[in-house]
Amino acid sequence: MKNSNKNTYFKQVFEQLQEAGIIVKKHKHRLDSGEYNKRTFADRLGTYTGVIPAIMNGERGVTETIIRNLCQYFGVNEAYIRMGEGPIFSADTVEPPPTFGKRNIFYSAVYATAGDHLTEQAPTRGDVEFGIPGLQGSLFAFDVKGDSMEPILHPGDMVFCRPIESQKEIRQDEIYAIYADGRVRIKYIELEHNNYQTNLKLTSHNDIDHPPIYVDPNQNIKIYHVVHYLTDMGNRLGLL
Repeated sequence: MKNSNKNTYFKQVFEQLQEAGIIVKKHKHRLDSGEYNKRTFADRLGTYTGVIPAIMNGERGVTETIIRNLCQYFGVNEAYIRMGEGPIFSADTVEPPPTFGKRNIFYSAVYATAGDHLTEQAPTRGDVEFGIPGLQGSLFAFDVKGDSMEPILHPGDMVFCRPIESQKEIRQDEIYAIYADGRVRIKYIELEHNNYQTNLKLTSHNDIDHPPIYVDPNQNIKIYHVVHYLTDMGNRLGLL
């Protein structure tokens, strides 16, 4: 995800490696043992040179591949790069926080559809339970299908959702998964009032190709706030 806390932690790790003389301003043929320039540092992380400044500027997210290689090759504390917990480097690392390994996310095989081809299954807790550091509380995970929320969400992304207790919690510009009419949709929500009733207006980010959908809030619906998502943008662009 762009502009996440992991971007900030990555920038701090990068600056510490510079101060330690591990990342230096040298041409490749002048690097001493244990030294990296931006190009060889990116190579070691399994990515490309231009990705590094993009992460530093909050324009790209820190991938799992980058996290794994930072920890393996540069001794970075995984708890730090993920959540800012403990020291930057693992030589004197503390125990990971208790969220590591916690199974609080329930994966559902039901698609959370961002498009017109909609599933006819209600969201149910699937067989797979897992945890992601930093994501707390009881969450549902859905795979995204359709293009109505592009460029924020793409087909194949995974969204992590928390049920809301009341429609009063709905906020503009936040993304929700809505179960209604036997379907799950990923949309923005607006409460639209008229003289007779209040409807839920479901709108898309890609609203040119996808007109609004109106849902009666009095029917059997469930609303989930999308609190986090995972994307494979790097693979789609051929960068990973």
